[in-house]
Amino acid sequence: MKQSKKIFRRMLINNWGGISHKIMEFHEYVNLFSGKSGSGKSTVMDAIQVILYGSVSAAFLNKAADDAKNKRSVLSYLRGAQKDGTSNRENVDFCSQIVLELEDTGSRVCTCIGAVFEVGSQDTELRKYHFFSHSGHLPKDGYLTEQGVPYTSAQMKKLIEARSRSEENRGRVDVNRMYPSREAYLGTLYDSIFGYLDPGRLMTMEKSAIALRMADGTGQFIKDYMFPKSKEDTVSAISRQLGAYREIKEKVDDLERRIEILDEVHHANQELVRIRADRLRAESVLRIVDLESCKTRLEAKQEDLEGISAKISELEERYKILDADKKEKTEALIEVKAELHSSDYGVKQKEMEELKNTISLLKGNARQWQEILQGLREWETDEEISGYISNPTLQCLEEVLEGGVSEHVLDKLRSGIQNGLEMIREEMADLSDSIRSTARELSEKKEMAEDLKHDRKPYRKALKSARAQLQSELSSQYGRTIHVEIFADLFDIVDEKWKEAIEGRLGRIKHSLVTEPQYALDAARIFRRMKRKEYEEIDLINTAAVKRDEPGAEEGTLYEAVQAGEPYADLCLKRYLGRICKCETVEDLHQVRDGVTPDGYSYSNYVFRHLREDDCRRYACIGTRVSKAKLKELEEEIYELEQRQIAYIQMREILGRAQKLEQLNQKTEQLLRLSKAAEELEHYLDKQEQLARELKNLEDGTLTAELKGQKEILEQGIAELARIQEQVNKERISREGDLRAAQKEYRDFQDRLSGLQEGFRADEQLLAEVRENLGVQTEAAYRRKQYNLCQLLAGQEEQSAEERILARNRFNREYPAYGFTGVEHENDVYDKLREDLKRDYEPQYQEEFENQYRLVYHCLRENVIATIHGEIKAAYRHRREINRMLSRIRFSDSTYQIDILPAENENGQFYEMLMAPELDSKVLDNDGFEGQLSIGEDAFFQKYEQQIWRLTEKFMPPRDGEAENRSRHHQEMERFADYRNYLTFSMYERVEDEQGNVKKNAVDEMAGRDSGGEGQNPKYVALLAGFAMLYMQQSSRDSKIRLVLLDEAFSKMDKERSEVCLRYARELELQLIVCVPDERLQSLIRNVDSVYGFRRYQNQITMMHIDKGNYLEMMEMGGRNAGESVTS
Repeated sequence: MKQSKKIFRRMLINNWGGISHKIMEFHEYVNLFSGKSGSGKSTVMDAIQVILYGSVSAAFLNKAADDAKNKRSVLSYLRGAQKDGTSNRENVDFCSQIVLELEDTGSRVCTCIGAVFEVGSQDTELRKYHFFSHSGHLPKDGYLTEQGVPYTSAQMKKLIEARSRSEENRGRVDVNRMYPSREAYLGTLYDSIFGYLDPGRLMTMEKSAIALRMADGTGQFIKDYMFPKSKEDTVSAISRQLGAYREIKEKVDDLERRIEILDEVHHANQELVRIRADRLRAESVLRIVDLESCKTRLEAKQEDLEGISAKISELEERYKILDADKKEKTEALIEVKAELHSSDYGVKQKEMEELKNTISLLKGNARQWQEILQGLREWETDEEISGYISNPTLQCLEEVLEGGVSEHVLDKLRSGIQNGLEMIREEMADLSDSIRSTARELSEKKEMAEDLKHDRKPYRKALKSARAQLQSELSSQYGRTIHVEIFADLFDIVDEKWKEAIEGRLGRIKHSLVTEPQYALDAARIFRRMKRKEYEEIDLINTAAVKRDEPGAEEGTLYEAVQAGEPYADLCLKRYLGRICKCETVEDLHQVRDGVTPDGYSYSNYVFRHLREDDCRRYACIGTRVSKAKLKELEEEIYELEQRQIAYIQMREILGRAQKLEQLNQKTEQLLRLSKAAEELEHYLDKQEQLARELKNLEDGTLTAELKGQKEILEQGIAELARIQEQVNKERISREGDLRAAQKEYRDFQDRLSGLQEGFRADEQLLAEVRENLGVQTEAAYRRKQYNLCQLLAGQEEQSAEERILARNRFNREYPAYGFTGVEHENDVYDKLREDLKRDYEPQYQEEFENQYRLVYHCLRENVIATIHGEIKAAYRHRREINRMLSRIRFSDSTYQIDILPAENENGQFYEMLMAPELDSKVLDNDGFEGQLSIGEDAFFQKYEQQIWRLTEKFMPPRDGEAENRSRHHQEMERFADYRNYLTFSMYERVEDEQGNVKKNAVDEMAGRDSGGEGQNPKYVALLAGFAMLYMQQSSRDSKIRLVLLDEAFSKMDKERSEVCLRYARELELQLIVCVPDERLQSLIRNVDSVYGFRRYQNQITMMHIDKGNYLEMMEMGGRNAGESVTS
């Protein structure tokens, strides 16, 4: 009995591409679409795919076309877009349907599946569409209303509801639905309607068949679609076991790691203890050498002390003798001097000494008076200073300089100088005030000029700051820049005659801040919060209120002399200048309520006043642009101020010098004495000369000469004795220094000896060894040898201690839970922990690890290796079944067969293990159970141990801390659990010659060197076999569709090969829809069941069903022109 299946009987198209309304009928087996390029064949194929895939994506549309620029979309199909840029359904609202009718050949139940679209004239993308299905045949009206308009979604819903209430043509499942989502549609379509197919495999194969594209070769296609992946969940079972195995393995590895590091710590500590012992012995030797050396030097230093003490005693005795001789000569000298003083010569000599002292004092006084005169002379010579001295004072000054010094003149001169100084001080104070005020004015004008140079008006800093703060907060509130302006910047004065009047009358108002009226109240709220001292003189104009009141301007007012760019600024000018009249005389002012003259004379509120000059001129700032004339005027003023400032400073420096001139601050009596010092000096110099002549005469006398001779001899003797005595004393002091140094060294040696002996008790054997060595070599050589040994051991100790610290730190860094610091003095805690781990934990974990090790192997063998082994053997059986089916298709002298070989990639290393004969045994070894065979006694494990654990590593699950890699690793595990990854799938051509010799040609290699037709043969064979396996391998017993779509099919194959493929598809019970160009129609017509001819005329697609019998008769009569005659 023939197996039932589901076939597509009819297809309805409303408003799709160049088709307005068409119903097509399909045969159970081979359906052919014939037409020229662009005739509309792909249009129908794309419509079928939209329904099959439940998708409006453009990814699968027109994939058989070579025109890369021909970008089609579902919306362009619906509008009927053409290559010339026009559309059949342009700028109109319309509906569209694509519907396929299926029939179950067993139950004769019909089902329709399709999509309804509603497209607006202005739509740029699809918004309203639904996939649907309903029971029964296509409705007789073809989804068209009485007016011939396609159904809307609402009308389609009514039809479906009517079909759901009908009992006609109902299957086991109610399929009358409009689906809310693509997922719901595909779920019903591929399960209940298509017969429980795998949607992913079917879509991929159909898309591959459309353009016959097997990018990865026929081998990969065979693997993916003819040998499905196993559904057994071997990954989860082995993952659980491997997780437990890894946990205990990590424990064992961690334990071994701890013991390994603690062994390093232990060995490093032992080495450090040994080095320290050697170093201690070497240091003890050095200490004994120091003790022996210190004792020897202490004895030598004692001898030095005794010699120095004897020499000091000798020097002290000699000093006493010299001192006695010196006293005797000194007494004799005193007697000689007494005789000389008692003579006339002595008296004269004493008088000469006093006279020299008086002359010295008088010279100083005379020099001081000359300095006073020089200072007084500058009051007269400096013209700038002398102007502050009165004429009487200058006359007194002249009199003093000429020598007329008296008490009256000095007092009068001093008083005149003080008066002049007082005037100079007052003048300097005035100059300092002028300099400060000029500096302030100069700084202010320079700042104003700088602003003008950079096209900025010279506003006060407080005004600039307030404007910036208000603008910043207002902009932040609105989220965009809101400009805050100064009122003076918003308008210009167009009549220069009234410029000063306008500047003066606006005064403070012109410096007010303004905003556009819509921001005025928000600005006022912000300005209210800006409470700072410097902002008290700043105003904010309420432009919103001004705009609301709409003030007007009278004729003949100042408003006529200004012009504003902004409307709200113009309203403000009307408010502030629109009532101030322009006047020329006082009489004119008297006639108005509020007025002003061009020269700044103002009248308001019955009061006359002059406008402030600063407002009118200095701080004039009105205008939308910076005034260049103002800048030039400012630069001239700055230059004048700078010159004036320089003159002030120079004058202050000149007057400052006057305070340093002579002011006669001494008393008058002292000044009079100083003025007479020069005369007295001449008198005393004459007297000194006279006294020197008298002393010369006395020195020439006999007695005096003899006494002077004795005096000189005695003085020389005393000096010589003092010199010798000083030398002796120096030598004694030096010897005493040597004594103190020697005593200090002696004490130092004693202290050092005591220090060396303190706490040290030399080993007698070591002491004897040191003394023996000192007897055969010098102390320096022996000390150097021991010192070098100490240095070497110290370096080794430091290195060994560093190694121990590194080992400890490595342990503490990896295992901080123990709480070790790494700086413990002793190594006891590490050694104890090492012994505990070796004694208590290692056997326990090792036993548990062995048990888990056996369990993992048992699980891996049963759940993974044995499963893959069985699946590979099943694949070989499945290959034989496919090859039997393929052997029925013969292309002249050849057939195509599928081959399976071990994988040539890294997975091939596991093939021998997976196909081991030991796995064929029905009774597995009892490995892993206590009392049974161990892993080491398992022949399979012994043979493939390395492969087993390499495969185990592939299934090892990620750690909890590696969750981000869990999905990727699970996919990797699934790949290694898939039997197909250990095999290589291919197709070959089997050719047998007349002698019975068989030759195998690999298909993927042939594709590169054979003709186009021979290259396409195996692809179509694999494709059709793949579809047959897809429809046969499903587990459900429901009947299934057998549809295969081929666009531009058999383009490079000859007639014979094409016929074989079509006959092969018929034998496989496949339903083909094939698109071919017109020139292929004649070669295929005998092997097809239904033919539609496609033509395009004036952007419309026409399809004509061709009667096969009539066509064949025409072929026999008309030959090659039959196809064109029928389809024209």
